[in-house]
Amino acid sequence: MENMVSLIKNILVTGSEGYIGSVLVDILKEKKYKIRCIDSGFFVRNEISKPRSTYPLIKKDIRSINKNDLKNIDAIIHLAALSNDPMGELNHSLTKSINLDATIRLAKLAKKMKIKKFIFSSSCSVYGIAKTKIVNEHSKANPQTCYAKCKLIAEQKLKKLASRNFFVGILRNSTVYGFSPRFRNDLVVNNMVASALSEKQIKIMSDGKPWRPLIDVKDLSQIFIEFLKNDQMELNGKIVNVGFAEGNYQINDIAKTINKYMPKCKIIYTGEHGSDTRSYKVDFKLFKKYFPNMKQKWPLSKSVKDLINKLRNSQKTVYSSKFSRLSAINDYLKAKILNKKLYWNQ
Repeated sequence: MENMVSLIKNILVTGSEGYIGSVLVDILKEKKYKIRCIDSGFFVRNEISKPRSTYPLIKKDIRSINKNDLKNIDAIIHLAALSNDPMGELNHSLTKSINLDATIRLAKLAKKMKIKKFIFSSSCSVYGIAKTKIVNEHSKANPQTCYAKCKLIAEQKLKKLASRNFFVGILRNSTVYGFSPRFRNDLVVNNMVASALSEKQIKIMSDGKPWRPLIDVKDLSQIFIEFLKNDQMELNGKIVNVGFAEGNYQINDIAKTINKYMPKCKIIYTGEHGSDTRSYKVDFKLFKKYFPNMKQKWPLSKSVKDLINKLRNSQKTVYSSKFSRLSAINDYLKAKILNKKLYWNQ
């Protein structure tokens, strides 16, 4: 495994132009990796600022990836998906086709081409409505949406592909927050900050009691790179909750943190999520075991302050539909820029 890690120089990032990808590719470049990127281009209009790096970019749907796209690649970081639960509900068959079928097809192709590592971005949303006070990797998953169900099935299928010469890293990520050159306002922390900036209200769409594990996009990007560098064979094919114990928050506490920096904003309970009672507090001991030196550099308070400052300076209306994944796709569909199968109309 040590030899495998030392040979990992050329990285393919799928979903490179998205919220996480835009941060990750900059860090990969800083660390002198050679990168190639694949992205459908759905969310380039979400740009708040220009990503710092330039790199080879293939504009392509992940359902269409072929052998030529993977030539001379040592490892894949697979981010691309119809990302988040509302997006996954747009069309279940499409979500399955993109988030599950295309993921497994890509991993099998990577293994066939002797690519050494496949790092998969999964989600703690697979826990759904947790049946215990705190969940770990052995807890029964309880996915509530098509998005989460596809992530869970993909995890199981990817585990079976892991072998001595094909390392599969499965990251059950906490809910991401923080500044990215391509902003998203459909993530809980970002959404509250965006509503505070745009409407002077910190909007809570539940009763405020659900738990969510949270992680800044910059910390998460560093963790993806640590998975590239890690040489522990026992991690191969193992599901790992990714985050920090101090990153578990109730929604009410997120609102209070934002309110500390924007005291003139009112906290408003909208009840928009209605019967959506998803709540999960997550145990990250396994992650700590394998990555004992990883520290949270961007805790919620620090990240919220940074996010407020950068979004204010951008002078963009960040609470608009432009920065919501689901709204962006629906706009493209209405304008017939995308067809019903979410391919670009040429």
